[in-house]
Amino acid sequence: MKRLIKKLLSESIIYEVIDSLLDEDYPSNWNVEEFKSLTSFNARMKYCQDNLQRISSGSGRIVYMIDNEKVLKLARNKKGVAQNEVEVQYSREHMLEDIVATIFNAEPNDLWVEMELARKLTTKSFKQLVGVSFELFAQAVSNYGSDANGDNRGGGRYNIPQETVDELWENEFIYGIFQLIGNYGIPAGDLMKTSSYGIVKRNGEDIVVMIDYGLTSEVYDSYYS
Repeated sequence: MKRLIKKLLSESIIYEVIDSLLDEDYPSNWNVEEFKSLTSFNARMKYCQDNLQRISSGSGRIVYMIDNEKVLKLARNKKGVAQNEVEVQYSREHMLEDIVATIFNAEPNDLWVEMELARKLTTKSFKQLVGVSFELFAQAVSNYGSDANGDNRGGGRYNIPQETVDELWENEFIYGIFQLIGNYGIPAGDLMKTSSYGIVKRNGEDIVVMIDYGLTSEVYDSYYS
């Protein structure tokens, strides 16, 4: 639609005005060029605090809501930068695109990223959308983390019938999460938390995606252990 409007107005003297309105992504009080020019974490954080809504934070990053489609993850230290870097890289992996939140934009040095905004996930909504209880999913993740990487941070070994395990591997979303563990180095522990996930709409349908996938085993060993 946006492309069509631009085409229809391409001969109009008001094209530049309409074009700027169509490309407006941020709140009116947010100047992205001014934000990009800031050279310290404290200055970037203050600018975000003054102009955006803070929605969560961790030891490495602070998350602000930009609008009803995007959030900004601001690195507060080297481990936050490392997590942003991983999320930029993984969001570009074709085989992960349906299980991770999309990164729309990133600062060249990964000081901040713009990520797809997701709605809160509950155990109830997980069961509705994925078709498996979150408890069973978390137990399977713990077992696979231990089997694939010797990762015991999932909390233990759970007795799951092989028939059920086989069925879980047939679930498209769960298969993708197992790939994150086996091929991309995401520790099982973070994958067992509902807070690591959210709900987004893709092709008109609600799906579950990871919204916090920057803490790989390598990042953990480098900055958290």
